[in-house]
Amino acid sequence: MPAVRSNPEREGAPSTVPRSPETDTMTQVLEVSNPVGANKSSHAQWIYLAIFWLPLLALRIAMFSLSSPQGDFITYWAAGHLFLTHGDPYSASATFAIEHTYGWSLPQPYVTFCPPWTLPIQSLMALLPFHAAKTVWLLTSLSLNAFSAVAFWNYFGGAMRRAWIAILVALTLLPMGGAELLGQITPLILASLAAFLLLTQSRRYFLAGLALYGCGPKPHLLYLVALAILLWMVKTRAWTMLAGAALSYGAATTAAILYNPHAQGYIHATLGAAVGISCGVGGALRSVFGVQHAWLQFLPSAVGATWFAYYWVKHQRDWNWQEHLPLLLIVSVCTSPYCWYHDFILILPALLALAVRGGYRYAAVLGAYLATQVIIIVTVQWSVAWMCVASLLWTAVYAIAKARLLAEDENTHR
Repeated sequence: MPAVRSNPEREGAPSTVPRSPETDTMTQVLEVSNPVGANKSSHAQWIYLAIFWLPLLALRIAMFSLSSPQGDFITYWAAGHLFLTHGDPYSASATFAIEHTYGWSLPQPYVTFCPPWTLPIQSLMALLPFHAAKTVWLLTSLSLNAFSAVAFWNYFGGAMRRAWIAILVALTLLPMGGAELLGQITPLILASLAAFLLLTQSRRYFLAGLALYGCGPKPHLLYLVALAILLWMVKTRAWTMLAGAALSYGAATTAAILYNPHAQGYIHATLGAAVGISCGVGGALRSVFGVQHAWLQFLPSAVGATWFAYYWVKHQRDWNWQEHLPLLLIVSVCTSPYCWYHDFILILPALLALAVRGGYRYAAVLGAYLATQVIIIVTVQWSVAWMCVASLLWTAVYAIAKARLLAEDENTHR
């Protein structure tokens, strides 16, 4: 039987996912019993993996050669600049004027929808001139993504000498490349989630609560995760974690409003623009049944919340973050009211949880991993909303890998 590391002294203390020597990591496919020389088996295994990984690596590298003079980073930078200069960071006209200065070619502006507590982060981006700030943020994003990959690998119980697997998964995850190319803020969200889980694992709950602040720029993407964290804090009476989260969000919001009172106009300035945006699964539904039906934008979230109610009731007594977070993350991002293909960078923990257990040893899993990303790229010909619909296939990738792992476990225990 695989050993399960747990700590029964405190209710809610995390434990690692059950593991066995047979289902340790993907690299067991590559290990050779005879260390002298390379035999035909090891050569075949390397070729087998290269068939699936090299095309994705090539696409990921090609993304760095693409020219992206605008991207989403200019929206964050413009909001930060307006905030620092006591302008209105949520003003469409003021934002459009700044974006136009730096070569914005679209007929309408992109205005930040990040809540007021995120303005201090965006102001840090705007401390440097735009082009310098964009380069610094790209380097920061690469560093944050590398940290996240290794941190989640370690969190799910992977051996550090095999952490290169985590880097390989990150390098072949095209949404991660998209987030870097566009200057998205999601790498910070991913790294903050990693810090939160590691701090929770070591029972430094107050610091874990503080780390949740970095997940705040796009709270809608992790809405089910946030709900699970809140319920878990109440269930385990982790009040210091709640205090840390309240302090970080409260202090950042208060500081933003005191420095620039225009921050109070967030809801008034962004609500109408947000309703007008059609993206994600909800956006695809609106494209079919009519963009005027704004309620369709939130229908997937209603489905996700219903699923979560069942999931939480079923697992609350034996809730384990390592075991239950991966699927929760995928469902949360897939059913969020507003999402783009690059937001699926946040499912990296789920992919690494499978990799730690050896999920990528199977041709079916690797094939689904490659095919999903190809399909997502192809659907851009229709619209970005349909790219997000295609991104639902990540759920199928996860299900296929889990099924193969469960089947192997059953065979091992017979």
